[in-house]
Amino acid sequence: MSAAPYPGATPEELAHPLVNHFLAIHATFRQQLADLLRLSSEILAGELPLPAPEMNARLQRLIHLGARYTYGLHLHHRLETQEMFPTLAAEGLETDVIERLNAEHRQLSDLLDQVNAGIQDLDTAAPGALDARLLRLSQQLKAHLDYEEVH
Repeated sequence: MSAAPYPGATPEELAHPLVNHFLAIHATFRQQLADLLRLSSEILAGELPLPAPEMNARLQRLIHLGARYTYGLHLHHRLETQEMFPTLAAEGLETDVIERLNAEHRQLSDLLDQVNAGIQDLDTAAPGALDARLLRLSQQLKAHLDYEEVH
């Protein structure tokens, strides 16, 4: 690894298997969200003039990937809140850091629910509504993961 994945990362931290696993999970969530945003933009902006069957297949893919993503991120945050954070607190992680991360999890949960609702309601949603929700989720998730990774 040529560059630290987050500011202040030490070689010792990066050598720990749990840190590598944690960073890999976050990288996956970042990439999947970028893929969802790209797919949503392509489909809903009409950038891809496709025959109806192909468009329907892409919409079904967006619905499937979106539902899977929102479920997976909800589960990830629930596991962090219920399992990981209490362990880290017992090992000395500051209470204010844990409180901030849990507050961000609640905010992200609301955004995930909005994204999921938007994906399930593509037929009646205003054009661009899903992209706006995904973009807002992307911005808040990036800030959350960046903060979480340095603490």
